[in-house]
Amino acid sequence: MCRAMRAWAVAHPAEFGWLFATPSTTLAPESLSHASALRFEAVFRNEVAALWITRPFAVPELAALDPSLRRQLVTYSAGIDGQLPPEAAHVFLKCWIRLYGLLCMEVLRQVDFAFSDLTPVFEEFLREFSADLGLDYTPPRR
Repeated sequence: MCRAMRAWAVAHPAEFGWLFATPSTTLAPESLSHASALRFEAVFRNEVAALWITRPFAVPELAALDPSLRRQLVTYSAGIDGQLPPEAAHVFLKCWIRLYGLLCMEVLRQVDFAFSDLTPVFEEFLREFSADLGLDYTPPRR
């Protein structure tokens, strides 16, 4: 799923930017960009939640997290109707932020100064993402 999203984003940078890369200061909750970003997040969250049910992955101890982070995770978990407990939400959100951020950085050409091909960076991310979720990493077919 991550590779498919990246392939689409790289092939359609204008559409990606229109749907997902609008600055947050301009996003009203009813805006298309805001709704698109939430639906995009929900697709990945639903997959992680299904994984959590069948193969729970390692999570941090909630009490060990910064109190502000803990409160925010509890609020987020409640906002998704407990689909993921706060600890699992923390792992999901860390992965989600990295995926979304990497896509934005690549599509918006923010790392062209260092990379002409982000595929190895993306695959490194997928390897870590897989490990965080207790999955085996499968390299792409060549």
